[in-house]
Amino acid sequence: MVTKLITVPGNFTKACLDFNEGRFFECHEWLEEIWQEETGEVRDLYKGLIQVAAAFVHLSRGNFTGADRLLQTGGGYLGRYRAEGAMGFDVEAIAANTESMRVRLLAGGPAGVEHLDMAERPFYAFDRGALAGESRRWGAWGFGRDGEPLEMEVRVPE
Repeated sequence: MVTKLITVPGNFTKACLDFNEGRFFECHEWLEEIWQEETGEVRDLYKGLIQVAAAFVHLSRGNFTGADRLLQTGGGYLGRYRAEGAMGFDVEAIAANTESMRVRLLAGGPAGVEHLDMAERPFYAFDRGALAGESRRWGAWGFGRDGEPLEMEVRVPE
């Protein structure tokens, strides 16, 4: 294990860029660094985003069963945040696009997984300007009392 310094907004930025450019595993890794430290109410938001990214890893590898399971559970974890969003993410849009992808996956069955249009996936983005208020609202890890992002130490595999 090695120690590194991160900020939540920095990892969000990298995760969104990687997801939107089709680097789903890398997205998963950036979010997991935050999720492993978070003990508050937004832990399930991060878990949902991670599982959706992992579902797309499975989709890109043609794994119908893994993709189906993770689209379903990832969407489930996002459910409680859909109405109002969380941490600057438009969770409703991400969850709706995740559900749409799952409907198309199921309609095509295992033989159709390789023909799914991956461009019709959710778009990961967050409103950096909303983070101060959102971090206070949720009591999120990695932020100071006034909602300012803090540089945090995490341990990750080499």
